[in-house]
Amino acid sequence: MELDYYLPTRFVISQLKYRRKRSEVPVIRNLVFVHSTKQTACDISNIYNVPLFYMKDLATHSMLVVPDKQMEDFMFVMDLNPDGVSLDSEILTVGHKVKVIKGELSGIEGEVAIEANKTYVVIRIKDLLTASVKVPKSYLKIIG
Repeated sequence: MELDYYLPTRFVISQLKYRRKRSEVPVIRNLVFVHSTKQTACDISNIYNVPLFYMKDLATHSMLVVPDKQMEDFMFVMDLNPDGVSLDSEILTVGHKVKVIKGELSGIEGEVAIEANKTYVVIRIKDLLTASVKVPKSYLKIIG
């Protein structure tokens, strides 16, 4: 079975007795994003007997579907610098919708959040989590 998936990871250094070990670990434990049809997603556990749980959309009470643009933005930010991203399952202060127009994050869309006088762009995956990354105000354009 051919399946597209995304597992955001980061590197951590753990101290063993007399040495340090660098390992790649998932950013979010027990969470893998799968790009497929609803039928294929159901077949993973029903036909192939893979033990898993699906996230539920709180509004529709069905399997959570992340829009492609949100997923692309999230993947781009996580691949660029996972250590510079703050993940939070709580909803942050809602601000203006913005698009990053300069720098490595150019093209990313999200919302503005300000914490400790620093500007962040917040990327939301509906009903699941938010990812925020620090961006200079001059790199942002309000889109509505």
